[in-house]
Amino acid sequence: MDSADRAPVRARLRDALEVANTPFRFVQDGMRFPRSEERYRLRMDESFVRRPEPLIVYSAMKTATTAVARALEAADAFTVLKVHNIRPEHQYRGAGCALAAPTGVILHRAIEQRYAREYLARHAGRVRVLSLVRDPVAFAVSNFTYFGRAYWLRTVWRSAPWMPAEELGARFVAAMPPHAAEAWWRHEYAPTVGFDPVAADFDAEQGWSIRSCGRFEAMVLRADLPDDRKTDALRRWLPGAGIPEVARVNENSTQSPPVLADRLREFLRRTPAFVDRAMDLPLVRRFWTPAQRERMRAGWVA
Repeated sequence: MDSADRAPVRARLRDALEVANTPFRFVQDGMRFPRSEERYRLRMDESFVRRPEPLIVYSAMKTATTAVARALEAADAFTVLKVHNIRPEHQYRGAGCALAAPTGVILHRAIEQRYAREYLARHAGRVRVLSLVRDPVAFAVSNFTYFGRAYWLRTVWRSAPWMPAEELGARFVAAMPPHAAEAWWRHEYAPTVGFDPVAADFDAEQGWSIRSCGRFEAMVLRADLPDDRKTDALRRWLPGAGIPEVARVNENSTQSPPVLADRLREFLRRTPAFVDRAMDLPLVRRFWTPAQRERMRAGWVA
């Protein structure tokens, strides 16, 4: 598909109609959400009867949590809550509303948010928390493409595969500031768990660390580690739990046209300022060694 080609008339027409459809989507989502939320609540309550020990997989969106969550669930030793945003100020309100908080945290709305928040409010015992940290450029590209249809590209989604790299890149930079990944740790994770991993010790060579803070026992794990090293880290953290092999799932290519990510990569190679700003974040300097950071940068701009 040539990026210079103009989108077909049908695609452009459907995009135009999406603007008028926004109020209907808002109402439709508002009607469906409470029922889905209640079904989730019943399912989790039943799970806690059989598996009373909690393990919360708590990470920003698109940080490769699905694979590790499935491995933990398969072990059948814990009730696993997979949640991205717990804090109410970081809940997305619906079509036509703000997509990010003033702090830069990407807003999200999901059926597990309220349950996780209420569970933590009433549960006084120990809580294990697993969180993954991802290359902030990969984080931004993955979020922008995966959630594009619902969020940033909603009114141009059908035409987006024909969009020139420069136009797509401009939309990307406006929607996904380089610090968005770091903002989640500082403004979502830290006030919930009680410490800021960006300011804490981390073994960047090993790629994971464990820290206790009050009732929380928290593991931070790098998303770019090979699956066998993730498996080893989980088994060392949870000996005897019977953790199976971690296997990659939920690739973006199955959720959005691969051409979108290809165009963004093209844009980032030609305009590396976004990558350079991301590589200089305290988050990157904390979780990756200088040599690892250089290889990570080269993967985007070389």
